[in-house]
Amino acid sequence: MATSESQESPYPSTLKKNLKNRHLLMISLGGSIGTGLFIGIAAPLNTVGPLGTILAYLMAGSIMLSTMLCLGELSCAFPHAGSFQHYALMFIPNPIWSYTIGWLYWLSWVLSMAADLTAASIIAHQVLSSIPIYLYSLLILIVLTSVHLTSVRAFGESEYWFSTIKVLAIIAFIGVGIYLLYQQYLQTHILPTFKTENGWFPNGFLSIFVCMTIVTYSFQGVELIGSAAGEAQSPQAVLPKIITGVAFRIILFYVLAIAVLALVYPYGTEHNEISPFVWVFNKVGITFASYVMLFVIFCAAISAANSAIYASSRMLWSMAQDNLAPKSFSKVNKRGVPIKGILFISIIALVSLFSKYIAAEKLYIYLVASTGQVGCFAWIIIAWCQYQFRKGINSGKYPKEMIKFKSPLFPWLAAISIVVNIIIIVGVWFGESGHFILLSEIILVLIILVSYFFYTSKNLTTKSNHSN
Repeated sequence: MATSESQESPYPSTLKKNLKNRHLLMISLGGSIGTGLFIGIAAPLNTVGPLGTILAYLMAGSIMLSTMLCLGELSCAFPHAGSFQHYALMFIPNPIWSYTIGWLYWLSWVLSMAADLTAASIIAHQVLSSIPIYLYSLLILIVLTSVHLTSVRAFGESEYWFSTIKVLAIIAFIGVGIYLLYQQYLQTHILPTFKTENGWFPNGFLSIFVCMTIVTYSFQGVELIGSAAGEAQSPQAVLPKIITGVAFRIILFYVLAIAVLALVYPYGTEHNEISPFVWVFNKVGITFASYVMLFVIFCAAISAANSAIYASSRMLWSMAQDNLAPKSFSKVNKRGVPIKGILFISIIALVSLFSKYIAAEKLYIYLVASTGQVGCFAWIIIAWCQYQFRKGINSGKYPKEMIKFKSPLFPWLAAISIVVNIIIIVGVWFGESGHFILLSEIILVLIILVSYFFYTSKNLTTKSNHSN
C-alpha cells in the first residue's frame, strides 16, 4: 500500500488526543501486570518448577522486549489507534491478515475482560460472600463501561492509578520476600535453591514450552501502547523512552518477583489462598498485608478489564475505519468516544455472568486459555510488519526520514520474535488439553475466514449496486 494511503485515511480520525505522557507510561507499564502474574503464576510453578518458571518468564519477557522495539518503530512512524491491525493492512499484501488478526485480537480482549471480571468478582465475593459472583461481575462491568463512555482521559486517569497500585505492590512484595529469605537463612544457615526433589525441571525441560500460554498471557497487554499512541499528545517524543524503559522494567519486575517467590514458595505447595503472593504475606505473619494484597489483585483484575475495553473498542474502531468491520463502529461522539463499540463489547463481556452456572475458578482458566495464543499471533504480526517496513525503507520505497525510532539488530530481532512465537504456539498443542485448544483455534479461525469472504463479497456487491 502506498505511503500516501497509509498516512491519509479516507475517513478522518476523530478520536481525541487526550492521553498525557504519564498516562502512556503507566498504561504500558501496568498493562501487562495483571491477574496473569498475581493469580496465574501458581500454574507454571507447579508444572515446570521454580527454575523452569523463571526461565519461561525470562524467555517470554525477552520476546516481549523484541516485539516492543519493533512496535516502537512502527508506532513512531505511524501513530494509529488500530496499531498492528492497521499496520498489517499497510505492509502485508493480502487484507485477510489484517482482518483475521483484528477480529482475533478483538475477541481475545473481550474474553480476557470476562476472565478479569470473573477474577475480580471472586476476590470481592471472598470479602462479602452474600452477593453472588456473577452480580459482582455485572456491577464492575457497568462502572467500567461508564468510565469509558465519559472520555479517553477518564480511562487514562483511572489506569494511571490502577497501574501505580500494582507497581508499588510488586516492589513491596519483593522487599518482603527478600526479608523472609534473610530470616530463613539466619535460622537455618542454608541458602534456598530452585532445585526440587525431582530435579531442576521436575517434568522435563521441554515442559517449559507447554506452559508458555499462561506465561505469555502475563505479558500480553504491553502492546496496548501501540493503540494508545494514536490518542497521545506527542507520541514521537515520548514513545521511544517509554518503550525501551518499560520493557526492561517489566522484565525486572517479573523475573525478580518470581525469583523471590520461587525461593520462598516450596514446589508442590498446596494452599487455600487465591494467590501465592498472599501465601507469602501470610507466611511472614503480616496478615493485614495479605488483605492489602487481595485489594491489589482486585485492582489488577479491574485494571486489566479496563484496558480490555479500551483495546477492543479501538481495534473495532480501526477495523471500521479500514472497512473491515461495520461502518457504524467508526462513529464517535463529540468527546471522541466510540460509543457503539464500547457498548457492543460490554454486552459480549456478559459471558462472565456464566459464573452462575460454571465454577468461577474453572471459568477463569477456560477464558485465559482461549486468549493466550492470540497475543503470540499479534506479536508475530508486529514483527512481520516491522520487517516489511524496514525492508521498504532500505529499498527506497519509503523515505528514511519516516524512522523516528530505530529498533536494533534488523532483521534478526523480528525474525527471532516470529520464530519463537511460532514455537510457543505449537508447543502448547502438545500440552494438557492441547488438542482441545488446537481444535478450538482451528474452528475460530475458520469462522473468521468464512466471515471475511462473506463480508468482502457483500461489500463488493454493495459497491457494484451503487456504481450502477
